[in-house]
This record gives sequence, C-alpha cells and structure tokens, in this order.
Amino acid sequence: MRLSWLVNGADPSWRPPLRRTVAAGMRARSNPFHAEADIAHFVAYRDRRPVGRIAVTIDHEYVRRYGAYGMFGFFDCVDDLAVAEALFDTAQHWAADRGAAMLTGPYNYSPRHDMGLLVQGFDQPPTLMQTHNPAYYPRLLRDCGFEQRFDTTTYRWTRDEHAEQAERLRLRARKVLRSNRISVRPPDMRNFGAEVELLRRIYNESFHDHPEHVPITAPVFAALAGDLESVLDPALIRIVEVDGRPGGFSMLVPDVNQVVPRSGRVTPALLGRLITKRDNRIRGIDTAVVVMIGVAPEHTGLGVGRVVAGEIADVVLSGRYRQVTTTWIHERNHWSKALVAQMKAAPAKRYRVYEKAIG
Repeated sequence: MRLSWLVNGADPSWRPPLRRTVAAGMRARSNPFHAEADIAHFVAYRDRRPVGRIAVTIDHEYVRRYGAYGMFGFFDCVDDLAVAEALFDTAQHWAADRGAAMLTGPYNYSPRHDMGLLVQGFDQPPTLMQTHNPAYYPRLLRDCGFEQRFDTTTYRWTRDEHAEQAERLRLRARKVLRSNRISVRPPDMRNFGAEVELLRRIYNESFHDHPEHVPITAPVFAALAGDLESVLDPALIRIVEVDGRPGGFSMLVPDVNQVVPRSGRVTPALLGRLITKRDNRIRGIDTAVVVMIGVAPEHTGLGVGRVVAGEIADVVLSGRYRQVTTTWIHERNHWSKALVAQMKAAPAKRYRVYEKAIG
C-alpha cells in the first residue's frame, strides 16, 4: 500500500485514499467481493525495496458476460520498464492459468470499483472514487504491449458557471412533478439497509444493458454503502417514485478527498470534521460527487430521468455545494452523456482501460 505514496507523493494534484479503507478492501474477511472472484496480489522488489505492485482478478460474473478476461488493478510502479514487465508477466501467467485469454485494466478489482488509467487531467486533484497516477503510466502500458480498449470521462459543473443550465433542468423537473404520478423523497436513514437494497435493485435494472455493467450483489453493494455511510449527506440522495413505487434515484456523496490528510490516515482533525457535521455537511467540503443514478426500465418515457437530472442540478443551485463532479462515464454510456450535455458540463478527466491478448 505504501507504493502509492512512493510514486505519487511528490505530485501536488494527488489525493491519497484512506489507508484503512484500502486495507479493508484488500482483505477477504472485510470485503465480500473476494467471495465472488479469484484475486491475487503481487509486489515487485529490488534490493529488498518495493518498486511495484499489481492485483489480478478473475471476476466470474464478468467472464460469463463478456468473455475470458482477467483484470489487473492496484497498479503502481516506478518509472522502470523492467519492473512493469515483471509485474505484468506475473499477472498474465496467473490469469492465463485460470483460463483468461485477455488481460484488461486497470480495475480495482472490477467495474464495480475504481477503474481506468488517467491519461488526461493530471493537473486536477481526483475526487472520491477517481483514480490518479503519474503521467508515465500510459507509456509503460504501451511498452508492455497493451492497447486501448475504451475511454471514460469525468465531468464537472459549478454554481458560478452553470447556473443557467441547472435552472433549466430544475424547471423541466418541476413540470414533470406537477403530475400526481411522480414524486421525490429523501432516503429513510432509519432504515438505511432497506434503502440501500432498493437503490441496488434500481441500479442493476437500469444499467442492465450498459457497457461494462455487472450486477452488484447485495453483500457487495451493502459493503460499498457501508464504506460511505459515515460521510453521507442525506440531502444528496433522492428517490423518485411513480405511483408511490420507486422508479429512479440519484446518489451523490461529499468529496471526502478534499479533507483527507496527506498521510491517508484518520487523524484527530479528520475525525473531528466527521463528528461535528453541521446539517449533515462536513467542514471543508464544497464538492459533491455523482456516485450512482438510475431509472427503472419500466418507467422510461415518464419523465423520471428529467426529475433525476433536476435533483442533481438542484445540488449546486441550493447552495449546499459549490461544485458537482461525476465519476467515470463510459464512452458508450449515451444516457449519462446526454445528461452532462444538457448541463453543458466541462470534461474534467479522461481515463483509459487497456487490454492485451495473453492466451
């Protein structure tokens, strides 16, 4: 885990993850995804000092949907082709021994988690659930024989620059809400587990045919939600109902990366921010991150998507947060791209997923 600090520590744009969150995700006893996949971790040493690391995953559900892929992730490496080749050779052999014909990534560990290699936007700090890496990583992958598989993009919009577009989306949503059929409610935090399962169901249904989607199981989704529970702002989660039944949702979370210390540790100062939230807001955070959105397929065409867009627009208009950013949006995710086009949101970062034949 220290390798992230070794290769990124001098980069002022890098924001460290919380060490305990990363460590918990790598342990089978605390991350239920380990029960759904074969996972291995490797570290490269030179003169007894770590110089690189990589994880390899066989995600069985992904293989059933998309073919004989092994995935690499948690890739960190000094700027040395020999080290990168040693890491990828090890990953390729491990994946091939388990039936993989292609190696693709980076995925930490799967599309349900952080993914992609940063190729554009190195000068901007990553928000929550965005990766960051040195600018030489794409060169290392190309020199190791990897080719581009697809790109993803993150976007951002602010109250100062996009108020007009946001107000337009909010007005469109209000027109839909004049119908007696559609309403919006906040999450019931007293029944957090039930609400989490509701969001999981809608998310899986709405993204069933989207590229790279693999259904998230209840244990994995609950674990992901549990990681975020302590920082959630209920005002950033909205559930859209049609005739009193859930039909869509938007889930944003505060960008905790803005307040995580450089050490990546839970310091007394960070703990104090989490404990002394005012109106469910954490001091020092002015950015909200779109983590998930969804519209149940049976409710398409009724305006649920417009309401979801209006609720996201309202985040910046309400004044609670100055800026909204997205996590990665796949180049073939036309629905989400249409939403950011309506907002006239600016591309912020571009990530790339690579692949290489190994069979």
